[in-house]
Amino acid sequence: MEDKYFGWDEISNGLILLDTQKTEDEHIKKIKLQSDIDHQSKIYCPHSYLILNFHETLSQRDKLRFRKYYLRKVSPNEPDVIILQDIKDLVMFLLISPISPQFVNFFHLPVVDRFLRAAILYFQYYIITWEELMKERAATMKKAPNPLAQGYRFRYAEEMQNLRCVLGREYADLILGCQDIVQYHHMTSGKKGVPSLTQSQGEKDLRIYEVLICMTHRIVWIALERKYFSLIEIELHRLFRTETYNMAEKRNISHTIQDMLLDDIQVLQGHKIQEKRKLLRNSPLIQELIYSDSDYRLLSLGIEDNSNDKRILYLKHALIVEEHKLHEVRIKVGILGENRANYDILLMPLEEKNEKQDKIQLSDKREHERIKNIKDTIQDTQISIKIQRLPPFETEPDEPDVTQDFSIKTINISPKGYKIAREKARKKWLIREIKRQAHKEIDTYSVATID
Repeated sequence: MEDKYFGWDEISNGLILLDTQKTEDEHIKKIKLQSDIDHQSKIYCPHSYLILNFHETLSQRDKLRFRKYYLRKVSPNEPDVIILQDIKDLVMFLLISPISPQFVNFFHLPVVDRFLRAAILYFQYYIITWEELMKERAATMKKAPNPLAQGYRFRYAEEMQNLRCVLGREYADLILGCQDIVQYHHMTSGKKGVPSLTQSQGEKDLRIYEVLICMTHRIVWIALERKYFSLIEIELHRLFRTETYNMAEKRNISHTIQDMLLDDIQVLQGHKIQEKRKLLRNSPLIQELIYSDSDYRLLSLGIEDNSNDKRILYLKHALIVEEHKLHEVRIKVGILGENRANYDILLMPLEEKNEKQDKIQLSDKREHERIKNIKDTIQDTQISIKIQRLPPFETEPDEPDVTQDFSIKTINISPKGYKIAREKARKKWLIREIKRQAHKEIDTYSVATID
């Protein structure tokens, strides 16, 4: 038995145990050491690197660095307008999480640019259709609906179905490895000339397309003037991740889509296709592309034809025309084609200030006058394009002749122009990501890959 010693305490006028204070000090020290230990989470998350974080704004120092090293330089003889590469550069700079150099090369392919322009066009009409449906619902809240006066709803539903068809066609080109994207297919080793593998590289497929969906959300949101962040994310996840795995809808507190009427949801999303299983099935975008009756002219935008229909030409120009020529053909695709002088370095519209500051430095005053003169000149010479509904079909699709061979002669449907700017930007971001890489990512094999 341990010996214990007592002593006389003159303050309390009684006996005390001499080892009590030492025991209490050791106990306090032990508690402090336990609190200092960082408790690591026991939750297993092997794909945490797919969760991308972005800066919402930039400091003045970061703005100067972006302007100096990453902002696209424009020569005096080139039109100073916003192009898709400008939005991609901004999103890449705002990205905090590191991404693989393989994705940087993938992200700067012309096929991906066409997919992004199709996504911007689709969500542009998705938002204006949603706004009109909400206005109609607010106006007719206390009135009985008239089923005979809703012909425009069928027209809206047809337009959204056509736009989903175009977007699904571009997405199908990506996942099937068409054109220059074959080396990024999950059944290839990633090098040209190397034979295909016998087992799907699911991890490789996951890294590319999960990051692409997240980057697409940011690009579309910025291209549409930073409006309806959650609405865009919910629809994007529904198209590519199915309603079962729509995490954006589960995180949304306002229940934007769930509170809508069933008829309004069908106008925006189309008719529901029966689900046979939860896993190993196509995404809703690809499923609608396969099972719905789509105009073959929309599916064959990349095949040479002589169609002069207004809607077909409108969609083709929206995908491939240079950004500075969008105003000439009277097509609006987000902020693409807008003058960069009307936007700041974060591609946010410059607000007119009615009250002038009392104390302005001479250099700032001259810069303010220069920007004002440029904006006045632009407003005088360039009329802003308002978003209009898609032009109607003028002709019906011809019945295909099964006796003739189907033409497989393709045309260059990649977005025209700015190839040099895209290649320069790819090299800059590739160097940046290589420097940020702490280790080299190695592809791992998985049993199956889900579209």
